Amino acid sequence: MRFEQSKMPQKINGVIQIFRLKISIRSAINKQGLMKRERSAHFFSNAILITIIGVHPFIFSASGQIRGGNINNSEKNKSTTIEKTTLEEEPENSGVRKNGPYTLSDCYNLARARNIGLKQAQNAINTNQIDRKTAQYNLLPSLSYDLGHFISFGKNIDPVTNTFVNQRFSGGSTALSLQLQLFSGFNKINTIKQSAYLIRSAEYARKSAELEVLTNITLTYARLLLGKEELSVQRNNIQSTTKELEVVKEKINVGRLSKYEFYTFNARLNTEQADLVSIQNDSLSALQDLRQLLNFPYSEKFEIAPIDTTTLSKIITANISPEKYLEDILISHPAMKQAEMDVQAAHLGEKIAKSSFYPSLSVGGNLVSNYNIGEQDTNGGKIPLKTQLNDNLGQNIYISLSIPIFSQMQNANKVKKEKINISNAELAMQDAKNTIATNTLQIINDFNGAKQKFTAILSAWEENKLSYNLYKEKYRLGQISSVELLAARDILNTSTSKYLQAKLQLFFQYQLLELLKAF
Repeated sequence: MRFEQSKMPQKINGVIQIFRLKISIRSAINKQGLMKRERSAHFFSNAILITIIGVHPFIFSASGQIRGGNINNSEKNKSTTIEKTTLEEEPENSGVRKNGPYTLSDCYNLARARNIGLKQAQNAINTNQIDRKTAQYNLLPSLSYDLGHFISFGKNIDPVTNTFVNQRFSGGSTALSLQLQLFSGFNKINTIKQSAYLIRSAEYARKSAELEVLTNITLTYARLLLGKEELSVQRNNIQSTTKELEVVKEKINVGRLSKYEFYTFNARLNTEQADLVSIQNDSLSALQDLRQLLNFPYSEKFEIAPIDTTTLSKIITANISPEKYLEDILISHPAMKQAEMDVQAAHLGEKIAKSSFYPSLSVGGNLVSNYNIGEQDTNGGKIPLKTQLNDNLGQNIYISLSIPIFSQMQNANKVKKEKINISNAELAMQDAKNTIATNTLQIINDFNGAKQKFTAILSAWEENKLSYNLYKEKYRLGQISSVELLAARDILNTSTSKYLQAKLQLFFQYQLLELLKAF
């Protein structure tokens, strides 16, 4: 019902526009390219790429709906030591240029400060915080001022006298309106709660994105180190072959060897030089991938530091209980936390949908006035505009009650859709749990296998070095041919490559476990 003054002049009601902002959050996640060379691909398989991060489209996405509630903001802060430095987040200026090679921890800090995907995830958090403020301000009354002017031709109603006149005149109206919604089925309160959950969901989405970025950095760093190790080995092989070729040339000149030996060593030298180019190209590719993850300028020099292999003795003795480790991961993993926030938010979405069935109650008031530029007094003089506005001023207050009766089943269908959203959120949380558990157990198994593999390959590598040294001595004494010597070197090169791969695999799989535990 509405209470108004009697004989009130024509009123112009203000229009209040309420904009609702819907933000879609996408985490731009940099994807890791596969290694081109077979040895590197053998080192880091696709299983390792997805093991630690629990890859699933749901895990690394944040819902664009408003989520909220009373949430305890205190979280257990975890840190881990990698290369004797912590994984604690550095300030924004930690990405400044430094002198010397970058360690793995330096790369982590650079990514936190520079990675584009993480910056976009932070922007998503900021937009959700703005959404929450918008929802909170929606509890306040709305105030608007309207002003209009018109020119009338022919028969029309005089805005001052409210009588029909058949003449040309110019007039207008002005209004100040205030409106406050007292009750709307708790829609606004639940929207505020939703927005709080959305903020937390976006925060956990950023942590999930950070975990994936740091994981990709770890794998790319390992690719780069493997390339550097293989380049060193290959250069040594070329140097050794070149020296042998010089010796063969001298022996050919004095008639002790035939050109057959020269052709054999020269062909091997060309093959090793071609392999060197291939390894260099793979290393450059890994370097560009790492630059992209770090958002590092391509014009600046970038080098990585070698790992501290003295820690391998401690890593080999490390015992990880799969049950206890998995239990801790499922509790703290940001993807699980994000899924929990989405489930809570889905329940609030259902409450918001049900609020459409409740009546809405509003109160408000208006101050209105109008004028006619050509209005005259009894003496024929024009009435000033200020006088007209004061004389024609009207006030009203009102209370408005709106009761939904039938809305073409729109409200009922909204509730049904929200129930489906709840089911999807719960299924997504269970799927995230299963994915994280499967991949975490896989990386633990890979780590335990890497320990056994490293021990066996290390022993084989040391024995192959001794064997090759014996073959070199036999060749010097003329007891074996160059083909046999090169065959022995091939065996040693294969063993060396496997050793480098096993060493880096063991070290970096342990780093992945520590990285996952840090989140």
